[in-house]
Amino acid sequence: MITSTDFFNQIEAVLHSNHPFVLFSKPGQTSVKSYMQLDSESYAINDFSESGFVFAPFDHQKERYYIPTDKSSFIELESAEFEISPPTNPSNNTEDSSHHLDLVYKAIKEIKSSELEKVVVSSAFQFELETCSPIETFKNLFQKYPTAFTYCWFHPETGFWLGASPEILLKLEGKLVSTMSLAGTKPYQAIKEIEWDEKNHTEHAFVTDYLLDVLKAYLDGIKLIGPRTLRAGQLLHLQTIITGRLKHSKEALKDLIHALHPTPAVCGTSRTMALDFINSNETYDREYYTGFFGELNIPETFVFRNSKKNIENRAYQTIRKSTNLAVNLRCMKLISSTAILYSGGGITKDSIPKQEYIEILNKIQTVKSIL
Repeated sequence: MITSTDFFNQIEAVLHSNHPFVLFSKPGQTSVKSYMQLDSESYAINDFSESGFVFAPFDHQKERYYIPTDKSSFIELESAEFEISPPTNPSNNTEDSSHHLDLVYKAIKEIKSSELEKVVVSSAFQFELETCSPIETFKNLFQKYPTAFTYCWFHPETGFWLGASPEILLKLEGKLVSTMSLAGTKPYQAIKEIEWDEKNHTEHAFVTDYLLDVLKAYLDGIKLIGPRTLRAGQLLHLQTIITGRLKHSKEALKDLIHALHPTPAVCGTSRTMALDFINSNETYDREYYTGFFGELNIPETFVFRNSKKNIENRAYQTIRKSTNLAVNLRCMKLISSTAILYSGGGITKDSIPKQEYIEILNKIQTVKSIL
């Protein structure tokens, strides 16, 4: 079994080689895994039949890079335990609150005067760090947010990105699909009764209704669990789990991903109108914030038993492909000793601008608190 020291020594070695690599831990798991690319080539997703770890931007017309399983080494640190570095108190946030408030006011005005129902607007926050170690930052994320999909990604074409996402875009195991509607936010408070106002319920319903309408073309036997309250760090969200069975099609996974991304939780409804508003009014490039990342078509050994009557109850093994993709939320980009953190919120006709700004400040604390 590989030790923590050996595991991170290998990561440090590939870091100095400038080859692509990713460190990650899926929600609820105690292990840390890594794909380390063996060459310095840039591989891009074509039709989602590829196998590897993918990192995709918000804008689906831009390049989606991945680390191929057949061109990388894979290592896993089980029951990961290691020391972490204390936060270094980042400073010099360059984001002006008036800009985001103006953006929210514009969004509300557009919603009230058009057929746009919801739009997600975001801002970038820049901080200067005393020290900057992507590996140490990942360790902090992993230990503080065990229920999130945590990662540290490096690629020469994208630079360093890290995050702790609470939102799964898509899970596919064989033909079984699950996704989630995650919308509505409030600060966590240690109280038994949690009440959600109409604005949050409405925002959540926009996302859920959109997903159900889209998924019926791709899934059979659709079922819902929720809405229920999900805790993500010091925030609470409304969550509805949606499951079904993928219909047979040559490019079923590609079509499903294109239909899902970007979801109303990171874009809005209608998607076309929301994208037009975002592209016209956000004054920066989201790049990989609100994109998606994760394992794509990874071969796994699946053990099952024959459940038919009058047949000997034997265990069987088969290989099936597994896909596990998360929306790139609660994330940051590292450039030398500068950390760029991203945060956004869903705007409806009932939004209150000052509360929306407080919400995005609360969201960046997920990552800022471990810097």
